[in-house]
Amino acid sequence: MDAYDLLKNHQYADAIREYRKRLEHNSEDWEAVGGLGCALQAAGAYAEALPFLHRLDEKNRASLRGSPGRKLDLACLYWLLDQRPVAMETTRWLVQGILDGSVEFGDRAGGVEQGLLLHYMGVTARDKAAIEFSLSYLRKLARKSVIQFWPGPLARYMLREISFEDMLFAASGESTLRGAIEAARGDILKRRDTCVALFHDGVGYRTEGQEDLCMGRMRQCVALVNTLSEPEWYLARYEVERATTGVQWHEDAATRP
Repeated sequence: MDAYDLLKNHQYADAIREYRKRLEHNSEDWEAVGGLGCALQAAGAYAEALPFLHRLDEKNRASLRGSPGRKLDLACLYWLLDQRPVAMETTRWLVQGILDGSVEFGDRAGGVEQGLLLHYMGVTARDKAAIEFSLSYLRKLARKSVIQFWPGPLARYMLREISFEDMLFAASGESTLRGAIEAARGDILKRRDTCVALFHDGVGYRTEGQEDLCMGRMRQCVALVNTLSEPEWYLARYEVERATTGVQWHEDAATRP
């Protein structure tokens, strides 16, 4: 199998080795740069993944005006490295860029994912300003016609405009949790969307102080086989690992280099 097939089959150590070989032959092999960054992140080697994602981010933004590059992935990596202020600043930069037009590409719903992830970060860090900013941003997007596209229904659910069942149906074609999870196991696109839905529903429980229910959703998210695409899966894994080990985050950890 080539490096990409190894990555898809979750053979991360082998994928990392093959991508490194490719980069030894051609340091400008951008597919290998991105693949290696993804494989390292999947393997939990977050600090090692960071420079490869930075390279790809610079390349993407230089080649396409208004591109968000890989800023969202970088924000996720910084969060996983407990550099929370940097992660939040990067995500807020994306949200502000979508609002002022300097970032022209979000998702099909107009940039909902960026707002949802800023909301998660704000809730988890207990940053009221970030929470209010992200919710205001999502309300603005919810008034646009493209909110019908995923993950728009998830934003509407978080804003309490539609029901949990309607949001699940938009993600998976099923309106019950059991049905959605079953559908996700057999379809990669439904798996991706259901993973994101479960994660942010967990964030909703966290806002209500129901941490046990929040972590239940995080575990359901992680239980879906890693699709390698959604930041939410990595963040859920991080949440579950920290809950299992009892690690607590402190302010000084956020500022370490």
